[in-house]
Amino acid sequence: MIKLIASDLDGTLLTDSKELSQTTVQILDMAVKKGIYVIPATGRSFRAIPEQIRNYPGIRYVITSNGGAIYSVLKNKRIYQCLLNGQTVEEALDIQVPENTAIELFVDGIPYSEESYVRFPEKYGATEYGAKYVRETRIPVKDIKAFAMEHRTELDSMAFICGDRAGKCTLEKQLRDSLSDAYITSSVPHMVEIGHKNAGKGNTLLYLMRLLGISPDEAIAFGDADNDCSMLEAVKYGVAVGNATEACKKAAAFVTASNEEDGVAKAVRQFLQKA
Repeated sequence: MIKLIASDLDGTLLTDSKELSQTTVQILDMAVKKGIYVIPATGRSFRAIPEQIRNYPGIRYVITSNGGAIYSVLKNKRIYQCLLNGQTVEEALDIQVPENTAIELFVDGIPYSEESYVRFPEKYGATEYGAKYVRETRIPVKDIKAFAMEHRTELDSMAFICGDRAGKCTLEKQLRDSLSDAYITSSVPHMVEIGHKNAGKGNTLLYLMRLLGISPDEAIAFGDADNDCSMLEAVKYGVAVGNATEACKKAAAFVTASNEEDGVAKAVRQFLQKA
């Protein structure tokens, strides 16, 4: 029996316009009425989670910052965190980054980004909806490196946003070679995200499941990107949506329809019918 449904948000549970479809709402309502935990698990900071998700009846916990923190929605309070090591932050900032690269930081659930990125997200590879999301959620900082050093022991996660895809690949390799105490992943093609080595959606989801007394055999998880792989591998029923990356699909036990085709809703309906 399924007791918990964990799902990534962007590109998975949400449509491309960053909303829940009516079909998805109906299925989530059905799951909540059955007493199933619905756990959003996102790379977003807590502050940047859509109100439609945070205020959704029945959602009690949210995993944020790629596993950097867990929040109790009812208490509006962080109940778990796995912060970046301060030395890791210093080492990441010392790496020479490609031109047209911006930095963003999550501190205590609040997203801060380089001022130029907040003003012109499209320059760094953001889509139309992505640019709108960045402008609405990020707090601009003029000297982001100085801000990062000041808060280096308080970061949930950090990210490099690269306007050049080739530069992103080079930077990601540099970070993997240089940072031994970090979890490095990517939720979108133009971004490299860094968390503590013990973070990641998979580890943090397993921690929450232990708190709730739920085994991996009783959970289903959905994702679309590389940062979802560990979560899909952590449970018995890992499901990639049709628009997922190849790495995400390889990590999944099943593949459903895309986020624009209500892939999560269709799969959950099938699992609940079998139960």
